[in-house]
Amino acid sequence: MICKTRLLLSAVSLFALSQTAYAQTAAENDGPAQNSDAIVVTASSKAQKIIDAPASISVVTAEELALRPIQDLTDILDRMEGVTINRAGNQRNIQLRGLPSIYTLFLIDGKRVSASTTNFRGNDFDAAWVPVEAIQQVEVVRGPLSSLYGSDAIGGVVNIITKPVGEDWHGSLSADYTFQEDRDAGDLDKVGGYISGPIVAGMLGFKAYGGINIREEDRTVNPVPSGGGDPLPGFDRQEEKYLDGTLVWTPDAHNEVSLNYGYNKLIHGQTPMTRHSGSLAYKGDWDFGKALLRLSADRIHNAAGTVDDEINPNTSNDVILDGRFTLPWEAARQSITIGGEYRYQRLKDPANLGGLPGSPEFGLSTSTSVTQKALFIEDEIEVTEDLSVTLGNRYDDHENFGGHHSPRAYVVWHPVDDLTVKGGWARAFRAPTLLQNSPNWGTVSCGSATTGCYIIGSEDLKPETSTSYEASVRYDTSDFAVGITLFRNSLRNQISIENRTRDVIAAPLLPNFVGFLEDGRPIFAYENIARVRTQGIEATARFSPVAGVTVQANYSYLDAENRSGPTPLAIPYTPHHSGNLSVSWQANEKLSLFAASNYVGRQYLDVYSNPLYNVERGSYLTVDFSGTYKINDKFLIRAGILNVFDNRQEREILTEYNEDGRRFFIAGTAKF
Repeated sequence: MICKTRLLLSAVSLFALSQTAYAQTAAENDGPAQNSDAIVVTASSKAQKIIDAPASISVVTAEELALRPIQDLTDILDRMEGVTINRAGNQRNIQLRGLPSIYTLFLIDGKRVSASTTNFRGNDFDAAWVPVEAIQQVEVVRGPLSSLYGSDAIGGVVNIITKPVGEDWHGSLSADYTFQEDRDAGDLDKVGGYISGPIVAGMLGFKAYGGINIREEDRTVNPVPSGGGDPLPGFDRQEEKYLDGTLVWTPDAHNEVSLNYGYNKLIHGQTPMTRHSGSLAYKGDWDFGKALLRLSADRIHNAAGTVDDEINPNTSNDVILDGRFTLPWEAARQSITIGGEYRYQRLKDPANLGGLPGSPEFGLSTSTSVTQKALFIEDEIEVTEDLSVTLGNRYDDHENFGGHHSPRAYVVWHPVDDLTVKGGWARAFRAPTLLQNSPNWGTVSCGSATTGCYIIGSEDLKPETSTSYEASVRYDTSDFAVGITLFRNSLRNQISIENRTRDVIAAPLLPNFVGFLEDGRPIFAYENIARVRTQGIEATARFSPVAGVTVQANYSYLDAENRSGPTPLAIPYTPHHSGNLSVSWQANEKLSLFAASNYVGRQYLDVYSNPLYNVERGSYLTVDFSGTYKINDKFLIRAGILNVFDNRQEREILTEYNEDGRRFFIAGTAKF
């Protein structure tokens, strides 16, 4: 454990010792960046301005990440339109347009990352693999991108882009401390650093980042339940360690080879996860086209396993070989990309992959694997200078589910200067995970490891499919911008394990009932039952009323329903209304101030066919305030108050979640 005093002293010591000049590459004190001209790479096969990208895409810049303390990306992505957080059990899992977190694909520099195989309860780990200090920007695509990325991208994509290797040596070191006014709530300590530069000028470069984040465990922060008993726990302790390095070799202006290795150790409550990752990539850039060929792999070890209060380790391995070639066809005003991917996944789980406890086959096989191959093509057609059409399709050949197409069509039109109209249609599919598809995998459920129920995978599952439509219009100038997006997504054959109970009399009446264990616990298998429809409106606005002041706002209306039964049911943790408002002021060349509010509308935390049993949480608003002072070109300090009006949320029942109350932070950054 790193004590708070040591963290602060480390920053002060660096301030005193560092004498190296810093060549500043961005105005990091100017408040949130205006990103209408931001260059994005996630929505298509080439880099382009965000207003030209064939998708609904938002960008979080490094400057925005520095405005307030960020434990992981969930602390800022929930401030974006179209993004909600599933907070069941005090976890924080990213949801795009109301679809569960498992439908959000996380990428790091374009490389797929997923902890769902070793920890099937959400994607909170995937939002925490990279420290904020190493991030150049985060691109969030709302809506399916299976035509490029295949399975898991039904809801959308979050691409974390790390800082590049610089032409000169430079770096930074930051230290943050967040102090809770309620001393029973856990404080937050952070130290992180980044360094980059040439080893051989113009030929060999290097970058590295590392850090450690600690969020102390809450003590008694929740009230005694109305029915009596002990208060429910608040946030668990989180400890996150990072170390990552990349070598980049550029023998000439047309070729680049990079070699990366990364190490993470994340501990969220009772779940310690260790990740080793590596990649070898080649990029070619010539007048006649661009090429990418990449081999990447990671190994994620869950030292505890998937059952609370038990130690049953598991390990997953993911190896991906992917490549693409983009050919500009200027005579036809087109840009054609052809690519492919080979993916191998393997899971070893001695405790949960041994078959049914008590059966003759129990423990004979403790691992499972699957391979998947894909080919895709995308054609970006410039119909006129102001109108472009993107057509794409991906064909995935899954070892267990055969071939599936994921087509997409998207139009971007600039009818007049500063006005952009977009719209598109896409089909997407998602194969069951290794856990969901393996009949040998099983784990305890229904609230108890001894007297609850038991859930298993199934070979009878079908892939999930979705159809999505969206349309948007945006007017954007240097001082004013406003936009609105309409979307609708229909998901079929959603894989579910909602049908389960510990009641031995009611259990056989459920359609996915399999039988009983020797000790009498009922067994249930994953099944395809759910049809989900999400639709809504996303609106954004930005304006500068006076020089140096920028106001930004967004609003989301979300209608998310499970339409599997005779009566549609609301989906938990998807508020109908949510919104954000921020104001930044560059008071002078040294001082900038920032204020932000986050509104979360009324939402269901648990939903039943009989609405009398539904659990709701009312709407609430939080307000943050921060300031940044640039001492000189090398040093800056930040400080502020989070949840200024102490509008905390507390738990009396399991489905409720905590929202931290008033807290204060101070941070320092040294650049060299």
